[in-house]
Amino acid sequence: MAKNQFRIIVGSYEHNILCLSLDLSLKTPLFTPIFHFQAHALSVKCLDVSKRYLVSGSNDEHIRIYDLQKRKELGTLLAHQGSITNLKFSKSKTENGDGEGSNNKWLLSASEDNKIIIWRVKDWENFGTLKGHIARINDVDIHPSNRVAISVSEDHSIRLWNLMTVKKAAVLKLRNYSQNGQFVRWIGNGDYFAVALLNKVLIYKTAAAKVHCEIDMNKKTIMHLETETLDGKIYICVAMSDGNIHFYPTEGLLTEEPKVEEPEFSLLGHSNRVKDFKFYKNDFGTYMVSIGSDGRVVVWDMEKKDELAVYDCGERLNCLAVVDETVEKYETMKKRDSESADLGEQSEVESDTEELKKVMFGNKNKKSKKGKKNKKKKVSIELE
Repeated sequence: MAKNQFRIIVGSYEHNILCLSLDLSLKTPLFTPIFHFQAHALSVKCLDVSKRYLVSGSNDEHIRIYDLQKRKELGTLLAHQGSITNLKFSKSKTENGDGEGSNNKWLLSASEDNKIIIWRVKDWENFGTLKGHIARINDVDIHPSNRVAISVSEDHSIRLWNLMTVKKAAVLKLRNYSQNGQFVRWIGNGDYFAVALLNKVLIYKTAAAKVHCEIDMNKKTIMHLETETLDGKIYICVAMSDGNIHFYPTEGLLTEEPKVEEPEFSLLGHSNRVKDFKFYKNDFGTYMVSIGSDGRVVVWDMEKKDELAVYDCGERLNCLAVVDETVEKYETMKKRDSESADLGEQSEVESDTEELKKVMFGNKNKKSKKGKKNKKKKVSIELE
C-alpha cells in the first residue's frame, strides 16, 4: 500500500539546511528529521529541487549542489560576486503536469551582482550570463515553455530573457510606481504574469507588455508570491508580513474588464512574516507547506483548506523546497538491464563518478585550454 509521504527541506538564517520526512498515512501526522547540517558560512537565502538534485544559495556567494538520492554533497558553483538571491530549475513537462518528457536542463541563479547565470545541469557548466540589470536581482521565473525567463530588480525594471540565445528579449520600466518588483511569477500558460511590489501585485498581459490590473494589499508588506491551480482554478497566492496567505482567483482578474475583489480565502498559520510557501500534489491530494520567521513549518490540506501538521524548527526559516519521499529510494534509480544493455552503457548510479571527473578535469588533451577558459570567465566548480 502506497504511503502518503513526502519531504520538506528548509534553509535558515542560522546557515543550516534541515530535511523532514512527513508521513500523512498515520492517524497523527509524523515528522521525521532526515538530515540537519550547516550548509553555508552565512544565511541560506534560496533553495530549489529538481528530481534528485537540490541546490542552495547563500549570502556567502556560494551555490551548493546535493544529490538527494545518495544524500551527498556534489560540489559548489562559484561565479557570482554577491549574495545569491534566487535559484530556479527549468521544470520538465512531467513536473509541470503536462505529460511525459524532460526539459529540466537549466538552472538559473540570480544575485546581488546584477547578473543571472544559466547553468547546464548535466555537467554544471556555465552556459551563459544574462546581463542588463544594474542593481540587485530580486527574483526570476521561467516560462512554461522553458524558452523565456523573466526577472525583477532593484533597478526599477522587469526584464524578459531569451534562454535559447542568452540575450534580453524585452525591458519594462515601472514608470508609474515608486516601488521595485520583489517577486515575479508566470500565470497559467504564460499569457499573463504577476509582479509583487512591496504592497501591490501588478498583473501584466504578456503580449501587450502593460499592466492589466493591480491588487492593493492596503499598505501591508508582501513577503512571497506564487501562482497555483487548485480545483481547476488558477490563483494568485500572496504571503504577508502578518502571517496570512491570501488566495485571489484569476477568473475575474484576467477578463477584458478586470474585477479586483477581496481574496476568495486566506490561511493564517504564522505569528509573523511568512517567508516562503510551496505546493505539493500526489495521488492523495494537494498540499501547501508554509514557513515563517517564527520557525514553524505548517502543512495545509488545500482541499479542506485546513492545517494538517506543524513542526517547530527553532530556527528563523528563510526558504523552502518540497520533494517526493521516493527521491532517496534505490529502486527509483535508472538501472542497467544486464542482459540487454550494451557493454558501454551505464546506469545513472554508475555514471555519476565519471561525469564528476569530466567536470573537474575535462578531457586530458584539452585540460590546459579549459583551465584558461574557466579562469577568464571567473567560474570555479569545486567537487569532492
